[in-house]
Amino acid sequence: MQMLESLVSGRPASALFKSLMGADDSLNARALDNILGLEYPNISPGAFIAIRRWLNLEGGFKVSDEDLDALIAHYLKEAGYVD
Repeated sequence: MQMLESLVSGRPASALFKSLMGADDSLNARALDNILGLEYPNISPGAFIAIRRWLNLEGGFKVSDEDLDALIAHYLKEAGYVD
């Protein structure tokens, strides 16, 4: 079973990522990037940038939960994982 399977059924990415990070405090943006890339290999690299900005690893611009949800949904649709 995929960890991020519920993304394609409409679960908001921010809620899923927060849930995963709450269950495993070793998860960070890079780990989430890796999981997303493994489970959805055709997704745009923009999704990884959105995750990193959402968790604000590089400082500066921060993506809101709502923006992350919209971006991940967009990239999943663009890659053909969601109708």
